Amino acid sequence: MYSSFLRAAKNGRIILLCTVSVLAGDFCVARNTPTHFLWRVVNAPASFYLVGSMHALHEFDYSPLAEFDKAINESTKFIFERDPTANDQTLLWRKLLPQTSYPRGVTIQQRVNLTTFALLKRISHIPLSAYETQKPWAIAVFNLKAQGMETVNSRLSVDHYVYERARHRGEMGGLETIDEFARSLYEMNDRESESYLLQAIEYGQRSPELLNETIAAWKSGSTERIYRLYSPRRNGPGGYWRWIEKRSSLWAPRLEDAIKLGKPTMVIVGALHLCGPRGVIAQLRKRGYKLEQL
Repeated sequence: MYSSFLRAAKNGRIILLCTVSVLAGDFCVARNTPTHFLWRVVNAPASFYLVGSMHALHEFDYSPLAEFDKAINESTKFIFERDPTANDQTLLWRKLLPQTSYPRGVTIQQRVNLTTFALLKRISHIPLSAYETQKPWAIAVFNLKAQGMETVNSRLSVDHYVYERARHRGEMGGLETIDEFARSLYEMNDRESESYLLQAIEYGQRSPELLNETIAAWKSGSTERIYRLYSPRRNGPGGYWRWIEKRSSLWAPRLEDAIKLGKPTMVIVGALHLCGPRGVIAQLRKRGYKLEQL
């Protein structure tokens, strides 16, 4: 459950639910031998690695990251979701904040299903006036925090681990700009926005077990397990997962361009982006690339 279902964002920090942000015939099948959330594009002109990141970990989960060191050392370019040298959280906040509310006179009660509004009222720990003009995606991004997230630390993340080892010797880049990330949220229509919120709430209701199961699946290198944990359930909301897939689809041609450049490269994205039939791994395979899990 949520430790605080609708908690106001503090100090301008943006809280993305389950950012731990986290696989048809193209599924990455788990093997019996130990594997990691690390893949190599076998038929790339130069070494090219894909890393599925946990954006936050417990301290006791951090030691196995040394397994990624060989791939880091072979790489000269490092591509993250957004370029870490230009990922200004204050700028992102300024771009999102004006888009979070409905026009004057419009409330969330008028734009979502009655059952969704009733759910919000039931789980809220703050007064209706604090969120009644907010769009559903904004409530999910700024106000939801799942129980268990306070036990993990973003400085103990795969992203941070790679960045600290590469920042003085490697070229940095990003798969999306701050503008593109912001638009992926505020350009949702009413239906998409409501579904995004409902699936975010569902994830929160499964926490902290969901967080622990996600980390366990990541440590075992199982894309199938993570896909089962996060993909939409039958007749359930799927807005959050579709948001993940939409961004993965945007990245696929950019990743292919990076492969063709022939530079030793490591790509670091949230683990969820590598999973599922529309994930990055599946999309690269459809483009003719062979990927080996390490």
